[in-house]
Amino acid sequence: MKIRAIPFVFVLALHGGANAQNSLDLCQQKFVDGYHAGVNKRIDAAVARKPSLLLTTFPSFERESAIRVASSDIYFVEFQNQFWDEAYVVDRKGVGHMDFSKPKGAVIIHHAPLDAAITDRIVRLYTKAIADATRSHRMGLDGTTYLFSTPDGACGWTWSPEPETRNGWLIELMKRLESHAKFSAPIDLQRSEKAIVRYLNAADGTKH
Repeated sequence: MKIRAIPFVFVLALHGGANAQNSLDLCQQKFVDGYHAGVNKRIDAAVARKPSLLLTTFPSFERESAIRVASSDIYFVEFQNQFWDEAYVVDRKGVGHMDFSKPKGAVIIHHAPLDAAITDRIVRLYTKAIADATRSHRMGLDGTTYLFSTPDGACGWTWSPEPETRNGWLIELMKRLESHAKFSAPIDLQRSEKAIVRYLNAADGTKH
């Protein structure tokens, strides 16, 4: 019988609260293992362009996904199956183990243009959030890990942030970019672009 493996099992830390969710946590050496490398390799192969921003979602019990910003284009990559599950293999003796070189599953890729000034603004916003990352020690059980990084290796992450926090705001912006990448009709792209600008303006107090 296959035993369900959990990619993220943390010890719950109650201190820090919402304040810890207003800045990203430092990655340090946390995300350099075979699992994360394998996920990123599949995303890189699907997008096939050098990104200026990498936003990746690692749920404990659902499929991985990612946003990649390349020039003035937004890519949303969805895994058809969870990479972690695909990596679980059973040897001839019936012993199960993880092999992150095995998964060969496919992804669904969505792509849409976004005004260059807006994409530049988004890249700067996430890059600053990454640069301001600190050690919050906030951890939890299961949930979803969001990993933000830049091509030069700068990296920050957050775990299941509350919606009203700064990190929660960054996740909501990710979701809006995911939706934008799925549009193809010019009218839908225009409406989505305006909605993203309004969201950015509301966050920094800029007049609409």
